[in-house]
Order: sequence, then C-alpha cells, then structure tokens
Amino acid sequence: MQNTSPILNHYQTWLDDFTRINLWHGLCQQALTQWHRLAMTSCLTPEGTVIVIPQCLLQITHSPGIDACAIVTKITKQTDWPLLSGVLLSECYRLEKGTLAEQLQMLFRSHSPAIRQALTLLCWCELVTGPDMSEWYTLHLRLPDALNQWLAVKQKAYRGLTTMIEGYNRAAQPR
Repeated sequence: MQNTSPILNHYQTWLDDFTRINLWHGLCQQALTQWHRLAMTSCLTPEGTVIVIPQCLLQITHSPGIDACAIVTKITKQTDWPLLSGVLLSECYRLEKGTLAEQLQMLFRSHSPAIRQALTLLCWCELVTGPDMSEWYTLHLRLPDALNQWLAVKQKAYRGLTTMIEGYNRAAQPR
C-alpha cells in the first residue's frame, strides 16, 4: 500500500530515522523495522476520523488501509517518547485527545518498556475500533498487578495482539 499523505510520510520518516539510530547503537534488533511500517485507516467514529497506525495493526483491528489521503492539519511530533509511543502520542494530540496523551505519558513514566509497548499497541487498537476510552483516563490509579490484569483482559478482545506485543518487545530489546 503506497500512501502519499504528508502526515504519514512525516511520521514514517521520523520513525525510520529514529529506528536507524537505535539499530546503529545496538539498542534494538533489525526485526524492529518490520513493526515500524505505518499506514492510515479510519476510526469507527461518527466522523470517520483518519488515523495513522502501525501497518501490522490493520489486520488485528480488521481495518482497511487508506491508499490516498490528503490530511491538511497541524503536524505534531511528540519527540519526548521514542518510536511507536511517540507516534501514538502525536496522533492523540492531532486528534484532539490531549488528555488521553497526558494519561499515557503518566503511565509510560511509571511502568517498564514492555508495559509501555503493550499500552501503545492496545491504545491504537481501541482508538481505531472506537470503544469508550473512559477507562484509559483512570489507568494511572491502578496498582501494577491490577494494570497487568486489565491489559491481559483487554488484549484478548484483539485476536493476535498479545503475540504481536511479545514479538515487538523481543525486537525492541538491545542486541
């Protein structure tokens, strides 16, 4: 799928550059590049908002990719967070979900990289499929065990997501 959207190209270039630097310094595996292909799809909202997501999540969320989209919008970049987490946060701000982005950042600071990646990929699935996101606004109040249980239950709703998260976490490990 070849998309020439300015926002998709912007994020993909940033993600490719960041991934290349991490690979050069041995901070991740070469396999990580397969996880860092981005695509566009529409969210299941009344407006059908277009969102940039990892291409591998299209199958998990049963979402069609969009071949051409000329989003003219303010492009934001959350450079405080690397890789997919930064793209997700940037998309949250672009979609005017700043409170969700702030909650995610609070969670990212409080938990391990493996939990951060699980939250990142799960949040994207939920943004695309359109369930009520209100639970996400109180996750920072949960104890680590309760958060892990919540993640396990939520991941079961998306067949193949747990395996995908495990694969991503392996690829994100230093060489």
